[in-house]
Amino acid sequence: MTNESVRAAMPFITVDSVDNVHNFYTSELGFTRVMGVAGQDGQLNMVTLALGGARIMFARPRGKIDGTQPSAGKRPVDIYLEVADVDAYHAQLKKRSVNISDPLTLQWWGDKTFKVTDPYGYEIWFYQKIGEPKPPQGIKIV
Repeated sequence: MTNESVRAAMPFITVDSVDNVHNFYTSELGFTRVMGVAGQDGQLNMVTLALGGARIMFARPRGKIDGTQPSAGKRPVDIYLEVADVDAYHAQLKKRSVNISDPLTLQWWGDKTFKVTDPYGYEIWFYQKIGEPKPPQGIKIV
């Protein structure tokens, strides 16, 4: 396998209720469902959601070989999604009354960002590359 053969990375995130996450990401953030798998109880066990070319998978906790369950949520990961026009997407979410947890900000690394926190505490960063990094004193780009 060469570096060129890897086409994308997709986070696979464990949550307690895939249905709740599905509703939040589709209703509030404008994602679409690519595929879902329902369990015998009728609830979603897994769902793949897309926004443009970005995809995220969510699943209920799965048992491990030793019988223990992984914990859901608790922010072990943030999601960083590039959008074509961060100002327009921000305005679109505000119009839907989505709670923006961090306002539009021009970051020192050159991205304009804002954040939304999903029902499990995962922070979803939306960004657009605006300029070149301008690190603060004491920070060095390597």
